[in-house]
Amino acid sequence: DALPIYPDNFISLLYYFGMLTISGTYKGKTRLTIPNMVVQEQLYTYLLNTYDEADLSFSSYEKSELSSALAYDGDWQSYFGYIADCLHRYASQRDKQKGEAYVHGFTLAMTSQCKFYRPISELDNDGGYADIFLLPLCDIYKDMEDSYIVELKYCKPGTSDVQLNHLFEEASAQIRRYADSDIVRESVKRTKLHQLVVIYRGAEMAMCEEVE
Repeated sequence: DALPIYPDNFISLLYYFGMLTISGTYKGKTRLTIPNMVVQEQLYTYLLNTYDEADLSFSSYEKSELSSALAYDGDWQSYFGYIADCLHRYASQRDKQKGEAYVHGFTLAMTSQCKFYRPISELDNDGGYADIFLLPLCDIYKDMEDSYIVELKYCKPGTSDVQLNHLFEEASAQIRRYADSDIVRESVKRTKLHQLVVIYRGAEMAMCEEVE
């Protein structure tokens, strides 16, 4: 019988087989590189072909890459798009009936798995309450570049586009006030703060935009 595949250990397996070597750090993670051209040409061609044929999926690795891109490249579209895909895929009918509470709780649970931030829900500041502030852990990851404050809105599946746009304008005004508070300015340190408005229409993400 074939041995079970444990995707989370795949990278470690390549390292212990000598197919990868440690060459420092990059974006808060251990940097692994191909040791020489022989390994690259002879072994990796076989591995990549096998990967394609078996249609292997490494969700934990994907999540790690998305988190890194969020913290270092300002790629919030891919990260929150991934959350939206997971929410839609795993939401049961009972979850969908919970509406806003489920959307907020699911998003908070997903962001709490990102090692670069400490998500703070309902952050109390001078302008009111921000839904989720991703406080950057700059003391640990000194070279990270981006931080985020997220205003998360929910509306029912039948909400019109006109109502949706009105909700976006309302959320944009709110998040500008939140971002201008002393606690946020002090916490983001030298990182670039992104102000995001995320709106769900039912279990579907209808908008995910950065407010300037």
